[in-house]
Amino acid sequence: MNLATVITIYAAITAVAGVYILIVTGLNGAWLLHTNLVRPQRSGPLVSVLIPARNEEANIAACLDSLLVQSYDSYEIIVYNDDSTDGTARILAHYANQHPERLKIISGHLEAGWYGKPHAMQRLSENASGSWLYFTDADTLHGKDSISKLVGLAEYYKADFISGYIRHRIGSFGEAAVVPSIYLLTMVAMPLWIIQSLKTPSISHAIGQAMFFRTSTYAAAGGYAAVKNQASEDVRIARLVKKHGGRAIFADLKEDVSCRMYADYKSAITGFSKNVYDYFNKNNLVLAAATVAVPLVFFIPIIGSIWLPAALGAAQPFFRLNCLALLYAWSFVALERMLPWYIPFIYPVILVNVLSTAWRAYRLIKDGKAIEWKGRMVK
Repeated sequence: MNLATVITIYAAITAVAGVYILIVTGLNGAWLLHTNLVRPQRSGPLVSVLIPARNEEANIAACLDSLLVQSYDSYEIIVYNDDSTDGTARILAHYANQHPERLKIISGHLEAGWYGKPHAMQRLSENASGSWLYFTDADTLHGKDSISKLVGLAEYYKADFISGYIRHRIGSFGEAAVVPSIYLLTMVAMPLWIIQSLKTPSISHAIGQAMFFRTSTYAAAGGYAAVKNQASEDVRIARLVKKHGGRAIFADLKEDVSCRMYADYKSAITGFSKNVYDYFNKNNLVLAAATVAVPLVFFIPIIGSIWLPAALGAAQPFFRLNCLALLYAWSFVALERMLPWYIPFIYPVILVNVLSTAWRAYRLIKDGKAIEWKGRMVK
């Protein structure tokens, strides 16, 4: 077998990979659209809305304003002030005075052996009274049907746990070069429509900005105490829910919840460093395999689609098919997730950044260091 034949076979494999990614992306988009058609349910059992807040003076007021005007008829809001050193406590005290019938503030200190967010979530759940627990972040904004939509989804799908893609607002090019990597798993390897059907815990997906649990299911899974020292606690607890027999759904929540995750490129890189390497159980073989696979599937075909020696010309149509399929896949994601228009044209930069965040975390942990997040160290 000569070199031209080998290159052509390789190019054909990249074309198949590109078309596969386009198909998975399209099917997942169709599933998300289906979940978005479920009607909100504006009455039902008590829902506890639970918000961890650490140094959130810039965000917490807007978050609470959006949650205090929900269409759902039975809910409470509990905020955990997690040793904030800014004006968060003052803002929370003001809102608690204005809305004593709806809003409760608790506080505490991080305990040894815990990461900050799981600890805050566990303390929140211990103070909740609802039949459902709705964990959401302090930098989120909620449409008036945010709670009603989740209750409606739970009823329609007979679910015990719901998470989903909210709308991720992007305010700068630096954020755009990192944040869309949050969609890579569901573009490549996670068929969202079968999460509800398969009992396999590894076939799970969750986003920490919207975590909706049946309280009894949450307790059976061990709560956040079961993932108390995990950086990717959202995905880990979703797997535990399925392991303990709960039915999980991953839905489209962009019409009901939005968030600007990071303020700039630097904070985005730091935030993703905290999660990406941990998501794959800090497995160096997986990281090495991804580092080899990404250039082979995504970068080399770009070069081959533009230029190849005449002797390798038979491979070029396959490389071009790969690039076209990936461009369509990213265009679909950008349109469906309401991302900036230029995202499909910078996907190689996004891939470089997501790999760099994982390698950054690997180097820090290998050297016995940790990633600093909100003034705390996370390994």
